[in-house]
Amino acid sequence: MRLLGGDEPFAPNSGLVALRIAAFVIPLGFDTFAVAVALGLRGLHPLRPALLFALFETAMPLIGILVGRYVGLRFGTLAIYLGSIILIGIGLHTLRETLERDKETASLSFESVRGILLAGLGISTDEIAMGFPLGALDLPIVAVLAAIAVQAFFATVAGILIGRRIGTALGRRTSRIAGIMAGAAFLLLGSYLLVERIVLRAG
Repeated sequence: MRLLGGDEPFAPNSGLVALRIAAFVIPLGFDTFAVAVALGLRGLHPLRPALLFALFETAMPLIGILVGRYVGLRFGTLAIYLGSIILIGIGLHTLRETLERDKETASLSFESVRGILLAGLGISTDEIAMGFPLGALDLPIVAVLAAIAVQAFFATVAGILIGRRIGTALGRRTSRIAGIMAGAAFLLLGSYLLVERIVLRAG
């Protein structure tokens, strides 16, 4: 049985479906938490950012999911290869972004409609790309989006509350570690899916 591949039906094994979704959502949670800790260092109240992050991080992947689902139906395994490469790219981008976290969060504003929209787009553009492998693997859309929304809200609240209570140096270190964990998890997931497909094809 394949752990993360997308060819076999999901319905008979809900535990496997949950595992697949968690493999994507947990790295997203680390990334969201990293941004939220940095926001907490600014003394922000968690509710507005948490609702904003949950909204945008849930809506933006839908674009990628639909594209990934279409490509998967048309080209089959090729979509999984492409999705794996996208995940590796997201991992590398997340690691690079972690080094610039202070600049990124300093520019986020939640005081005006324009600022809120820009902040939402700024923290959720990666999720469009993330949606492609989710769609290519044919994961259930409603369950995926619900899991993303829950992680986005609670990771943001937790990160901001922690950031408000710890010192600047420790907060930046915590944010950086969470970002590195997110990037590494995306890299591992993408690499696993790619190697799995190559091995299956060779067999």
